[in-house]
Amino acid sequence: MSVKSYSLTTAARLSAYMGITTPTGTKLSVMEALIDGMTEFIEGYLGYRVQKTAYTQEEYDTEEAQSLLLKNFPIVSGETFTLQRRLNSLNEDSWETVDSQYYHVEEGAGIIYGASGWEFSRTRRGYRVTYTAGYDFDNSDTYLTDTEGGSIEFAAWMLLEAIWNKRKGGSGVVSEKIGDYAIVYRKMMFENDDIKSLLDKYIREDTFAVLTPLQI
Repeated sequence: MSVKSYSLTTAARLSAYMGITTPTGTKLSVMEALIDGMTEFIEGYLGYRVQKTAYTQEEYDTEEAQSLLLKNFPIVSGETFTLQRRLNSLNEDSWETVDSQYYHVEEGAGIIYGASGWEFSRTRRGYRVTYTAGYDFDNSDTYLTDTEGGSIEFAAWMLLEAIWNKRKGGSGVVSEKIGDYAIVYRKMMFENDDIKSLLDKYIREDTFAVLTPLQI
């Protein structure tokens, strides 16, 4: 097996960080499963896909508000960005593109703000957005630490090393049942202020300031 295409690191990079030879066979499979599980845990904690990903016609509910919080961020500058609104209140596939003069995009936070009083109206799946968000790495030629999201990979290494050492030591805290690791990840993260601080830098600080009732 190998890690998922969007995983935050690789077995070779984790092994280099830990100062060990990259394992083979069953041990390699376990390490890669841990990396994939850690990726899911960290992305769940942050609330978005970390790797650069294109999102096409992602639909949103909105209240009357001057802002719309996108599900993923940071927005990648220079890629296609399109905001559309449904032309009626029925569930019909009829849309129009909102001219960019009516809104601003805060790329780092992934928020669309209305310009000069323009507002989103109250809708259910009444707006859709096409955009690209995340950090540009492929775990082949470029890595997460090559991007502004590098501390996320470092935090993953720290947590994975702790998990690996506990498993190797036979402490009983972690078993071969990979699916149960999430609770251990969370416990270890909150026991280590450095890891939590590294990850907290990548959580949208003003999330609750822009959420509307329909988005909660």
